[in-house]
Amino acid sequence: MLGDRDYMKMREAPLRSGPKRQSSGGISFVFAIIIANVAVYLIQTQTMLEKYDLKSIAVIQDHQYFRMVSSMFLHGSFAHILFNMWGLYMFGTAVERQIGKWKFAALYFTSGIVGSVIWILSNWSSSVGCIGASGAVSGIAVAAMMLFPDVRVMLIFPPIPMKLKTFVMVFLMAEVFFELTKSDAGYNIANIVHLGGALGGYIYMIFACTRDVKWGMFAQFGGGHGGHFAPRPPPSGWDFKDSGSPSGEKVTQRELDRLLDKISIEGINSLSEEELDTLRRAREQMKGR
Repeated sequence: MLGDRDYMKMREAPLRSGPKRQSSGGISFVFAIIIANVAVYLIQTQTMLEKYDLKSIAVIQDHQYFRMVSSMFLHGSFAHILFNMWGLYMFGTAVERQIGKWKFAALYFTSGIVGSVIWILSNWSSSVGCIGASGAVSGIAVAAMMLFPDVRVMLIFPPIPMKLKTFVMVFLMAEVFFELTKSDAGYNIANIVHLGGALGGYIYMIFACTRDVKWGMFAQFGGGHGGHFAPRPPPSGWDFKDSGSPSGEKVTQRELDRLLDKISIEGINSLSEEELDTLRRAREQMKGR
């Protein structure tokens, strides 16, 4: 029903809010993966672990495919793990709350593995190695953007507020720019892993979490309401009396569909007060049926 839709309950929710999935109990996957990464990093600093578990082309060519996952738990420096775990916590807690623990776990590893595969294919003749959870975290950031596109976030530097979808899209465009313009000498950031992880997260969300997605990066190119990302219209033949209107005119199904499509493409904040009022009255009349 219209009244049960998330955007009729709250106009703009922070990342920490939103409808919650039924918990399966136990520690959240976000905290479990943060603990695992920190534990491995502490061991790593006291050993030569990365020398034996580095994701390099040589070990992949030797069919040691498990390294595409194990390398996700290794980091090259304190700053490396700090920013990855901070991003995982900031975006991941809201995403896990929205889609549930096990879907989130699948999203995390799908993003990381896709990022690894794309990096391997693009560096097949190279001798360099790659470690880190950045690909998985990039996929989580894309998922957060698709679930909460109009939530406002504040950059650390410079301190500029912007919508989450703007923040993530700027991040991805910067990754493309740096990947295309980087030189091999002295450059140790695998931008292609970030882009691959983002792609993995996007693909997972549109296929596994379709009903949760509020906005898609490519919806505006598909025409109409963006395919997977549109809320379902009410059943055919439903009419809603606009009881608040002095003329007593009805809100037609066509008008209601137009408003739902507008929300799907531009977000709830794109509606005028009059359009929001129309949706509220439609909800109330549906409750009274």
